[in-house]
Amino acid sequence: MASELQILVAADTGTDHRCVTEAAALLDDLERRWSRFLTDSDVTRLNNSAGAAIEVDGSTITLLSAMIEGWEATGGAFDPSILPSLCAAGYDRSIDDDHRVTLLPDGSVHVSGLDAAPSPADIEIDVARRMVRLPAGLVLDPGGIGKGLAADLAVGLLVDRGARGALVSIGGDMVVCGTPPHDADDWIIAVEDPHGGGPACTIALRAGGVATSSTRSRRWRTNDGEHHHVIDPVTDSPSTTDLAAVSVIARSGWLAEVHATAVLLAGSRAAVDHLDRHDLSGLAIGLDGSVAATTDLHPNVTEHTR
Repeated sequence: MASELQILVAADTGTDHRCVTEAAALLDDLERRWSRFLTDSDVTRLNNSAGAAIEVDGSTITLLSAMIEGWEATGGAFDPSILPSLCAAGYDRSIDDDHRVTLLPDGSVHVSGLDAAPSPADIEIDVARRMVRLPAGLVLDPGGIGKGLAADLAVGLLVDRGARGALVSIGGDMVVCGTPPHDADDWIIAVEDPHGGGPACTIALRAGGVATSSTRSRRWRTNDGEHHHVIDPVTDSPSTTDLAAVSVIARSGWLAEVHATAVLLAGSRAAVDHLDRHDLSGLAIGLDGSVAATTDLHPNVTEHTR
């Protein structure tokens, strides 16, 4: 997933530590099924299915269901169908392997803002038969939601295998569950300040996910200048948000990820309102170093000015 992976397990004596290897293998398998840069992944096969129904793995059904729910919950601010715009902006190949490229179908259609355009609501899923049909012209990018959901599934596996507690972090999207090492009450998580100078916030979390969306990561240069990977579905272009980074705490990694994207696009004035409206915790750090946070995080937040 072009990200650093961390797995931390709190286990009793006698627990089979092969569960860590199993979790890593699960994440490898999810990447093979979900990557838009692999020609034989479920996601690539769906994107090139031209409206035909195809069979996919059960994990891909879970991913698609989360995509649809995230799109609905954010009113379309999180939009997994912005892949053509992402490729047009220059993010058409993996950042850590130039040989891995995104293959889009010839004649793909992507028209935002029109009711007639296909949307995630038009995805048809037959759970029992594991069959999925994307409407012609709709293509998907797992992106951040894939990292968050993968961490959710890996933590679930570790706990099922007997771990008292587990933490999985994929590129900064972190999920925790159960008892931390040394029988601490909470998992202590430091949220990085995108401007440097130490953590912006320290979070004590018993279970759930923390995800960060930032315009400072996954950047590249084109003939039109430097671009980033956060596409605004309204403009079909890299966002011009006044926020540098947003971190959100939610009941799961994937849910934290979709709302982090939505808040980043909303900008500083609407950030806390969005979090409060969805009963979430989080903070938004501006390009100018200003910090907006939900009230439960205020005592732990340090504001930086530049």
